[in-house]
Amino acid sequence: MISRIHERLGTAGLVVAIVALVAALGGTAFAMAGLNSKQKKEVKGIAKQFAGKPGPKGATGPQGPAGQQGPIGANGKDGAAGPTGPSGSMGATGPAGPTETALPSGKTEIGVWSFTNHSTGRSWTTISWPLHLEGAGSFEMQWIGVGESSTAQCPGNFENPAATAGSICVYAQEVENTETSFPEFATVPLRAGLVLEFSTAGGKTESWGRGSWAVTAK
Repeated sequence: MISRIHERLGTAGLVVAIVALVAALGGTAFAMAGLNSKQKKEVKGIAKQFAGKPGPKGATGPQGPAGQQGPIGANGKDGAAGPTGPSGSMGATGPAGPTETALPSGKTEIGVWSFTNHSTGRSWTTISWPLHLEGAGSFEMQWIGVGESSTAQCPGNFENPAATAGSICVYAQEVENTETSFPEFATVPLRAGLVLEFSTAGGKTESWGRGSWAVTAK
């Protein structure tokens, strides 16, 4: 059969026909080697006539194994964590905080007071020491009324209250419609604070006052 094709097509035609057959069967790159441009065109034309349609897409193959971890970056950010360093030595003890419950000797604490009474009779205002005043029963209490001068025990005023060691000083900035220019002192007990008692002046239905205080521990 091949001899009859050879007689019909000649040697060159036979070669082209065989190459076209090989190209149609999928060996295009191999088959086209060694042909001139005209022969390549003839082979492509013949191969198109005999080439089959592409087959269906094959199933996805199984996932391959994970690759090895790449090298650590040059910036060091991807490097493994280093070992934990040794614990540092304990620092020096800091100064004691303000945890005292009693006013230290020679220290002063200050504050303000006020009252308003909307009726006749007596009224009270309470003063509580932030820190306890130990031994306050022996302290001297003084009232510095509105416009009165300071004393040796109470050298301040209502704007800048002050007291010498062992003194409790109460300064008045304003007192209106009271029977006296100074109040009565009442302990609650005195180590925790005191109470100022005022009396409304006769015939008045309202009284008020305000001021400051200071105390210094012995």
